[in-house]
Amino acid sequence: MADYRLTDTDKFVVRTKADPHNPNAGEAWIPNDPLNMDWVEYQEWLAEGNVPDPYVEPPPPPPTEGEAVAFDHENRIRSLEGEPPMPLPDFMKRVARKPIKLF
Repeated sequence: MADYRLTDTDKFVVRTKADPHNPNAGEAWIPNDPLNMDWVEYQEWLAEGNVPDPYVEPPPPPPTEGEAVAFDHENRIRSLEGEPPMPLPDFMKRVARKPIKLF
């Protein structure tokens, strides 16, 4: 594990090691700002040949209660129509996280 981790944008980097000035601090989001001393330290760290950990996409949130009901309903209909069940990831892409109204 590296001392830094990339984010999904180049506007920030995350320091994953303890802050030498505050050892009780957790992760720190460092802005891409040449006047920020933490950013300057990060640039020096990179210049020494170090490589930050890559950005890892967080897992998708679990389905809401409404999405779970709609997913079950979709697969019941598919079953009645003789179709194979739809996997949850495919269903979630199809509904595209739009709020589902039950009534």
